[in-house]
Amino acid sequence: MGVATKVKKAAVAAGTVTLLAGAAVAGTTASASAAVPHTFKVCAYGNYSAMADIPQQGGLATFVIKPGKCEEIPIADGSTYGNVWGFYNVSGEKFYVGTAGFNAATGWTGGAKGSTTSPYLENFH
Repeated sequence: MGVATKVKKAAVAAGTVTLLAGAAVAGTTASASAAVPHTFKVCAYGNYSAMADIPQQGGLATFVIKPGKCEEIPIADGSTYGNVWGFYNVSGEKFYVGTAGFNAATGWTGGAKGSTTSPYLENFH
């Protein structure tokens, strides 16, 4: 087998591995961002830790969500809303990020984004 053939086979193999790795990442991203029925899922994608609560569902709440992580709350039927809170990095005091209204049958998935000085809540649909 010549050098050119070996180089070509190595390039094809590397391209296949890259393609498969990219497909795996794309598949993971799509499934992680989809809303799941009867679930309120919040991810901390800002530069701060977050938490969420659902007052109309008996006050259910998540644990503190570290940046880059997600937590979810199982919810009953009906229309409801969930509040998302952030925590200042130095003092640990809680601040308001946003509120999401949704129907339990469709669920809700989103992220606490931005910074402690400019937080916002994003719905991932």
